[in-house]
Amino acid sequence: MPYIQGLNRDQVMMCSLDSFVAPDSVARIIDAFVEGLDLNEMGFSRVEAATEGRPAYETKSLLSLYLYGSRKSIRSSRKLSEACSINVEAKWLMNGLEPDFRTISDFRKDNIECMKSVFKAFNKKLVRILKQGFKSVDGSKFRANNSKDNNFTGSKLETKIEWLNQYSEEYLRQLDELDRLDEDEELTGQITREEIEHKLQNAFDRLTLYESYRNYMEENGLSQLSLTDPESKLMKSKNGFMVSYNVQTVVDSETHLIDDFLVTDKAVDNGLLYQSLEEQKENNGDKIIEVTADNGYQDNDDILKCLENGIIPHVVPKRGQSTFELEIPHEANEITEEEKRSTKAEDLKKCLYAGVIPTPYEGVIEKAEIIEKKQFVPNDSEETKTQYESRDEMIERAKAGYFIRDREKNIV
Repeated sequence: MPYIQGLNRDQVMMCSLDSFVAPDSVARIIDAFVEGLDLNEMGFSRVEAATEGRPAYETKSLLSLYLYGSRKSIRSSRKLSEACSINVEAKWLMNGLEPDFRTISDFRKDNIECMKSVFKAFNKKLVRILKQGFKSVDGSKFRANNSKDNNFTGSKLETKIEWLNQYSEEYLRQLDELDRLDEDEELTGQITREEIEHKLQNAFDRLTLYESYRNYMEENGLSQLSLTDPESKLMKSKNGFMVSYNVQTVVDSETHLIDDFLVTDKAVDNGLLYQSLEEQKENNGDKIIEVTADNGYQDNDDILKCLENGIIPHVVPKRGQSTFELEIPHEANEITEEEKRSTKAEDLKKCLYAGVIPTPYEGVIEKAEIIEKKQFVPNDSEETKTQYESRDEMIERAKAGYFIRDREKNIV
């Protein structure tokens, strides 16, 4: 049987660039979406064309290309530049223009802070046409652009400094031995004085550098220091320890789309539930939001803050636990029926602190009780002393079994 016959490459065709793009192409959706954005309000650079100099590429076209690359998993600026010459949809978005990779890279670098505004604008359009459900929150470790060698903790620096001190002492000892020998007594094949002095100088330089890192961490109260990506931290993940970020993702149960995200440098999810949903709550006004999360988010203060602000947290309890008990100081207030039915954050908080279950939380909060508790208040005796005149006194107290805080070094 004959092969399927294609077009004659030499045949002249009358067509437009638009005819090559399918009516339901994602490129058309991206183009229509970007056309409706106010890029000036979002803070994009070079939105208005300059009156002097070489003409620039239109910001809307570059944003459309960037979003198209994200949708099609083309994240390299070089590959995006190549796509403008071989990909019909990319060529259509750019109106036939072919920017080089540096232009695309500079656009992404200069406007990276504006991309979350684009993300929010897209979600606002979806809310109008898609039914929304409850939210789910979970954290994921994203590797940072920082190697382990360029990340330092206090213990890691102490180990390196101690090793370099021993290293330097050994070379100083070798130099001292060479000083005792005459030039004609130096043995051939051994390390020379110049090599020892060079290695010793390198050790001193590294020692000075690591000590400056340690001093910087102590002065700024840092537990870790990352040189390439300063905000990243060394965290434990399923692939072992790596320098990364803990990204909190909020997903809608009905659309399965990401509603919001929060990039943090906290190694665990504990205490990040309200922080992850804060913007969602602001966007929804007085509407009650329900959220599910695993037991990694079990933090009583965080759960209480969610309830105070109109967020119902369905957090999986730890093994052997079926409910959460939250303790808050009682505030005697008269609660009206209107305040009890209200979904406003101030009314919800007023009810909770008065020991009254708000109507929106009925079935969520099992019961509320006012309990009088005794609290231990320490006196100014020797056992609770926190200020010490000397380091020797601190050491003696520590030997006696007390936890002593060194205020200068901020350690216990």
